[in-house]
Amino acid sequence: MPKVKKPEPEEVYYDRGTQISSVIFGIVMVIAMIVAGAALLGGSLSKASQRWSNAFDGMSRSVGLSVESVELVGLEHIPAVARSVREAAMIEPGENMFRADPHTIRARVEDTRLVTNVRVYRLWPDTVMIRADAAQPTALWFDGEGWKVVDNFGRVMTRTRASDHAHLLKSAGPGAAAAAPDLVAALAKAPSVGQRVALARRVSERRWDLELTTGATLRLPGDEDLSVVAESLARMEASADLTRRAVRTIDMRVPGRVFLTLWPASSRVEEAA
Repeated sequence: MPKVKKPEPEEVYYDRGTQISSVIFGIVMVIAMIVAGAALLGGSLSKASQRWSNAFDGMSRSVGLSVESVELVGLEHIPAVARSVREAAMIEPGENMFRADPHTIRARVEDTRLVTNVRVYRLWPDTVMIRADAAQPTALWFDGEGWKVVDNFGRVMTRTRASDHAHLLKSAGPGAAAAAPDLVAALAKAPSVGQRVALARRVSERRWDLELTTGATLRLPGDEDLSVVAESLARMEASADLTRRAVRTIDMRVPGRVFLTLWPASSRVEEAA
């Protein structure tokens, strides 16, 4: 009979990260048992916990798992903002990499209200990377007490002074801060109109009334139609100087139609297609 070959043993491969994690886990368990024993033998729980914490940090450093550098990406051109973000992250060289929790660091950085799109990565074994985009002042919002600067995500920039951005679109009303960036983007399609907006007033948290420098009020439809209306407004402005007319209101709330209301001296109402 032919000899039957014994099956070769299956080879198992471990990457370096898996090996390191396994070793650290074993060490952690040993230290935990030592600390628990110390507590049972009369040491206070708080002292045992501190000993455990110190031992864990020391062990992490000994195997090269401590923070050596904190990299900031996206803020290279704004040193002041980068400095504030680094301070808010509260990560120091030599800190245990396991304590550099990305979710905690992200929350700290976002609380500065200076950046958007914050992402935090632990690049093992010794680097923490923070990627963020600088928040851009986009509009001003009157909150009932004073003017606040709103960024491109509709968030109030608490560390930014409104007096430094007086040229931005002014808005007011409940929900105006969050909706202002979309309005600014829409008016960018009709820049000549945007330049004549004295105040954008939020109505029912779903649409805008624009008070123009001419004294007229431009009534816009709901936000879902804002972009389309802005393009239509740009065309009419180019052909008929719509916002320069001596009218009291320009009502664009009905799709495909524009209603012009004259000042009280005349009772006529013009309708333009």
